[in-house]
Amino acid sequence: MLRTTAIIVLSGVFVLGLAVSGLGFSGGPPNGRTGAPGETTCADCHGNLNVGGGTIVVTALTTYAPGDTVAMTLKVKQEGQMRWGFELTVLDSGDLPVGTLVATEPTRTQLSVDGTSGRQYLKHTALGTDIGTPDESPGWSFEWISPALDPGPVTFYIAGNAANGNGFNTGDFIYTNVFIYDDSHSFIVDDETTWGTIKAHYR
Repeated sequence: MLRTTAIIVLSGVFVLGLAVSGLGFSGGPPNGRTGAPGETTCADCHGNLNVGGGTIVVTALTTYAPGDTVAMTLKVKQEGQMRWGFELTVLDSGDLPVGTLVATEPTRTQLSVDGTSGRQYLKHTALGTDIGTPDESPGWSFEWISPALDPGPVTFYIAGNAANGNGFNTGDFIYTNVFIYDDSHSFIVDDETTWGTIKAHYR
């Protein structure tokens, strides 16, 4: 069966952040920095929240079925920046963790679970920050395994860092957004989400 894949360019509008620079968390941010409900942010430390003209780019299926393994790719872009990072979590409509995240690139990404909430967090490793790579991150690939039973609406809360690689938490730009599958398992653009383009193709 043919599945449509979308490339979604997201411009951040939500208040959250993560640290990537040398005095921050180049080896991966702490859990709970995606800005999902009940979480904190790193914007107070880094500043420059959703103001630098950068983007978060997600490539994923536009639709899925319960029990599917959904391959996804995430990139952060901003002209002039030289180091990259991210953190994401996936929640259902009750703000509970849903499905299973899989770190398919273990040298570039890592997975951790909060012992209290059970939320899963996928994030960069030190190698995955790609220091010295200008303008656009090479990207991080991962998978999300959807539950066998219908989960209802699913939201990926995403934070990305376009850092300058100076070893401090200055000159970095934090971008945030959400990627949402509705209760029909189709990608939607949330009313509060600004975005660029969706380019669909078959694979």
